[in-house]
Amino acid sequence: MRNLTSIFAIIASILMLTACRTKATSEPDTTLGSDYQVVVICEDELWNGELSTAVRNLLEDDVPGLVRPESYFDIVKQVSPDNIEERDRRYGLTFKLEISPAYNEATYKVANDIYAQPQTIVTLSAANVEEAIAFMEANADELREVMNESERIETIKAAKSVPAEQLMDDFEGSTGYRMLIPHGFFKAKTADEELTWYLRDYPNKAQYIFTFTTDYNPELSIEDESVEIIDAIDNKFNTIKSKDVSNSYMQISPYREVFVDVKEINGIPMLELRGCWEVENDYMGGSFVAYTIFDEETSRATVVIFALYAPEDYQRNLMRELESLIYTLD
Repeated sequence: MRNLTSIFAIIASILMLTACRTKATSEPDTTLGSDYQVVVICEDELWNGELSTAVRNLLEDDVPGLVRPESYFDIVKQVSPDNIEERDRRYGLTFKLEISPAYNEATYKVANDIYAQPQTIVTLSAANVEEAIAFMEANADELREVMNESERIETIKAAKSVPAEQLMDDFEGSTGYRMLIPHGFFKAKTADEELTWYLRDYPNKAQYIFTFTTDYNPELSIEDESVEIIDAIDNKFNTIKSKDVSNSYMQISPYREVFVDVKEINGIPMLELRGCWEVENDYMGGSFVAYTIFDEETSRATVVIFALYAPEDYQRNLMRELESLIYTLD
């Protein structure tokens, strides 16, 4: 009887071990590549033509408002579906093109964590190259946002692991909204008591979060209101002065375009402004993005600004790390 019991125990252990191994091997591997790197899957004969130009326009167009030209994404490589290797499947972002007369209309679908985790695969299907190009041109912002969102989710997840709760309480007290502020920021002193400034310092670079409230006219159009908000931001920037250089102050760069957009984030309509800032009579400068929330009942606007000083670094990823925080606001 003891021998029979032992045999059953051994069989049970083997079955449990087999189940564990099956479960472990079925889980996706960790993704390869850096943030915002994309592998494009497309037939070679289709890639060597105008389709590749359209894909590059979609993925490698310049991000507005940065101090230097930087693309939305970095195309790592293009591979044919017939020659794809296991390593190619494991990149965090994949853009796949399927061109076949079997498709009645151009469309796209999104799949997550198929071959690796975290991973987003965007598959664009169309009957022919012309329809695929037309779809990319008409839906460029939406396609980029799908891929941006997947990266943003991971950025927020990392920031949430070590939040600066005291600063988040302070931000809520200043604005009435709660927003994630990650570890490493501290509250800096300002000459303007109505301007709140959070700062994270690194060697040779810094990340800034500013916030203030201002009056606005609900009867103005978005275009006219954007001019008012730009002026308000510039006036607040002017109160931040250099300690080392006389007659120097922060300002929105008068030589660079400010890009205006309207977005809805977490159900809240916001005015988005992207541009560059600089310090008058000094050599400092960088990129910024500002989000404005309008309260029609009080005719008050809450402005949240993310700014970056990183003269020796590419700025796209550092700015996206900052602006991802606005997606936690509620």
